[in-house]
Amino acid sequence: MEKEHNVVFGLPWNIGIPIILSAITCMTFLVLTDLVANPLLLFLIAFFLLFPFRHSSFMAGRLLTLNWAVFLLWMIMDLNSALLPFALSFALAFLLDPIINAMERMKIKRWLGSLLMLGIIGGILAAIAIFVFPPAYAQLDQVTKEVSKFVVQTTNYLESRQFYSMLQSFGIPKETVKQLVQDQLMPKAESLFSSVMDALFALLTNISLIAAQLLNLILIPIITFYFLKDLPALKKFLREILGIKNPKSLSMLERVSDILKIYVGWQVIAVVWIGSAASLFLSLLGIPYAIVLGVAFGLLNPIPFFGSIASMIIGIIVAIFVDPQHALMHVIGIALVVNGLHFLNAYIIEPRILGTRVGLHPVLLLASIFVFGHFFGFIGLLIAVPTTAILMMFFREWEKTLHASVQSSPAIVSDDKEQK
Repeated sequence: MEKEHNVVFGLPWNIGIPIILSAITCMTFLVLTDLVANPLLLFLIAFFLLFPFRHSSFMAGRLLTLNWAVFLLWMIMDLNSALLPFALSFALAFLLDPIINAMERMKIKRWLGSLLMLGIIGGILAAIAIFVFPPAYAQLDQVTKEVSKFVVQTTNYLESRQFYSMLQSFGIPKETVKQLVQDQLMPKAESLFSSVMDALFALLTNISLIAAQLLNLILIPIITFYFLKDLPALKKFLREILGIKNPKSLSMLERVSDILKIYVGWQVIAVVWIGSAASLFLSLLGIPYAIVLGVAFGLLNPIPFFGSIASMIIGIIVAIFVDPQHALMHVIGIALVVNGLHFLNAYIIEPRILGTRVGLHPVLLLASIFVFGHFFGFIGLLIAVPTTAILMMFFREWEKTLHASVQSSPAIVSDDKEQK
């Protein structure tokens, strides 16, 4: 009994008490020096404490894995701007890898094929920067001015006698009209108009900032070249490591890679061809600011359902603000272009390209868009479909494993009965 009283947390009291006091002192030191707010230090402390027990304790192993995952997530979030060139370069190399492989089969060396592809992409971007971006930016600036003009005219009309007279013609008393306009209508209208103007000015500013950043990211072609050149070696390394330790994870990773490569690659192509076709058709129909609207339609296309709806709304607003006299004809033209291109892409071209690998039930597709959009905003709308497709792939794999285990269990029971 005396020995039990001399035990602290399973250790002798002369060892347990110093450990507890040391832990309290260490935590007090971290708090008083503000080092407790340093994520790197906290990660190292947790790693130092858990690492010796990773094999002997299941919970310690799980906590160590969680510690690593949280630390890597923090690093990615903290270094997002520094990692951006590497992320863009790897994504570009990942999408261009099938083309480089095809060039290798044509007896073109991989480094030469990588240089050729980067040269072609650089030429396309230079052509866009020279011939497309300046008129698109000018048209967007003109749209902003037209909206600003509309805001001023609307505000002046709401404050004019003509508007008061119109409301009084409906039998509304003059004092009530003034109170309604000054206390209810004007504040809400000003708030709405200021929000629209802020959004347009922010878009213009962000385009300028993005263009400046793209000009500064001169490392992307260099990093992409090395990624493209050495991507087979990286694949071989992953196959060797995962193939030995976890062949199932290797198979899953390859299937995820196929889904991402096909879906993302096609969406990039779809953005380009839909944006170009929309700009061309809108120009032929005489709709103002065709380049800006075409670019917007192309960029919104990767968002299922809501992309075409948003394109219609943007086109209708521009048509009404810019040219009210011909707004009806312009709205009809925009509706034909948006819905025609959407139908052609979604129901004819895309199913032949993507097949059933990314196919999702419409209800599940809508649910994924709402959920990812709620948590991750506009980026969530873009990643909703491929992420949900990958999750469904894992779910189907788990379902197959479950069915296999259920089907094998009666056989095991019958074998036991025969042995008895």
